[in-house]
Amino acid sequence: MSAAFDTINRSQILDILKTVIKEDELRIIRFLLSNTKINTKINGSSKAMPFMSNVGTPQGDSLSPALFTIYLENALREIQTTLPEPNSSYGREIPSEIAYADDVDFIGHDYANIAKIQETLEKYQLKVNTDKTEFTLLSKSEEDWEKVKKVGSLIDDNEDIERRKQLSSTALSRLNNLWLKDNKIKTPTKIHLYKSLVKSILLYDCST
Repeated sequence: MSAAFDTINRSQILDILKTVIKEDELRIIRFLLSNTKINTKINGSSKAMPFMSNVGTPQGDSLSPALFTIYLENALREIQTTLPEPNSSYGREIPSEIAYADDVDFIGHDYANIAKIQETLEKYQLKVNTDKTEFTLLSKSEEDWEKVKKVGSLIDDNEDIERRKQLSSTALSRLNNLWLKDNKIKTPTKIHLYKSLVKSILLYDCST
């Protein structure tokens, strides 16, 4: 999605929340979303010219990701209602989707009709970033899909582990001076840096 948090229609999210939370909780969220101001920054300097904003959720607010997830999930439910009825061979045209924050994958036996999906999302002021939209064919006879990256990891486990090994080796090499030179950094600190800057890269998204 493009500028996901900035496009949320506040009236719509509040209407959605009415069906899932208590009135007191709704009142608190309405208060948090009201009277929000945006300040501009030009050439690195903030200008004292704040203006009111009546759309989107505040960037950096811990509640914003949860509100966006609820908002997007409601839009995805509506998308499902617009799809053709399932048939005995394949099921729905787009039988399933996987969403991670503002990154959504539609999975099916045919390529998703992005234009049709966009029609529904526009009701929620959500916009698909077509420049970042990719189509992937998973096939036993094709190998291109093995190089496709999702949320920082390659789909193919073997390819992803090899890539992780290369990335972590590079990160280790960048810290050669830290390991080899006689400096005042103590061993426990070095180990901590290794775990933070090298090992974390190697084991990213690994379940074992």
